[in-house]
Amino acid sequence: MKIITTFFLSFLISRLLVSTIAFTSEVDSYHSRLEGIKDSSEAINQFSNKLFNQVLEKTNKNSQNCNEVSLFHYLRKEFHNGLQGHFNKFISTSDEVERIKISTADSIYGSLTPKDSIVLGFYSKYITDPLASAINIRGHFVGTDKFEHFTGTGFRYFRNYYYKHLSIDEVVNIGTKAENGIMGAYTTGVISYGDMAAEFNGMRFWNNVLAKNPDVLGETFGPYVICKNNQWVKNKEIDFSQFVDDSWDEGINCSKFRTDKIFQKVMFRIKRLENLTNSNFTCPIKPNSLKSIRIKYGIFSQNLLNAQWGIQ
Repeated sequence: MKIITTFFLSFLISRLLVSTIAFTSEVDSYHSRLEGIKDSSEAINQFSNKLFNQVLEKTNKNSQNCNEVSLFHYLRKEFHNGLQGHFNKFISTSDEVERIKISTADSIYGSLTPKDSIVLGFYSKYITDPLASAINIRGHFVGTDKFEHFTGTGFRYFRNYYYKHLSIDEVVNIGTKAENGIMGAYTTGVISYGDMAAEFNGMRFWNNVLAKNPDVLGETFGPYVICKNNQWVKNKEIDFSQFVDDSWDEGINCSKFRTDKIFQKVMFRIKRLENLTNSNFTCPIKPNSLKSIRIKYGIFSQNLLNAQWGIQ
């Protein structure tokens, strides 16, 4: 019995580790960003709208009278994360989406040790490499991992703000705690403001599905779905680029790091890249873009935007 119990506990721990790692991938927003890659927004939109239509058909078949709980349940099955659903799998694996992918060893995180980061200093070097790819969305250089934050944690923001009526500060703090905890600083050593910006916009996306509530930035793009004759019907096509801006780009919306040692190792790689390319890659790479999005997000900027690299 002891052997079985030990095996079972080891299995649970390993599954927890794998699940945690799957949600803590980082992206190198610096290497190869000057290389032109195709805008993938149209391909992502086309696939997503087809997928959305399939979900509506399935929802109508399995529920009645435009049940909102069922609608979001089935949408979440497809628009969730890389382990569940087809939306993020398409972004991460489809040949229709042009991506820049480099290994952790060659990235700005390549000098980190297991003591610095269990994910970037150990897991990625000896087990499998979780580093996200970078893609072009209407000229914005963003990591594929951002869409997992967008649809995943973004839904938690949406549910807690619009249904549980938590304050916006309490909702945004969900992402802040995650980035400073096991989903960020503790496992990767990185506190990504780009992740938090994507999550905030994910809340806005989920709200626009039915557009029953005001958008926190005053921009309404939905409703994507309406109830007609007791059936869910597509009302508008989705354009995900409406939610993507430079706040998702970690080369502009600077990350922080758990320790100064990690920061110095990352900066060493950045400076080496600058010398090799004769280009400026010190964050924020585009200060004027940061100023623009600071105006856009207004009072939310203090939680979503970071103007300078450093430790937490």
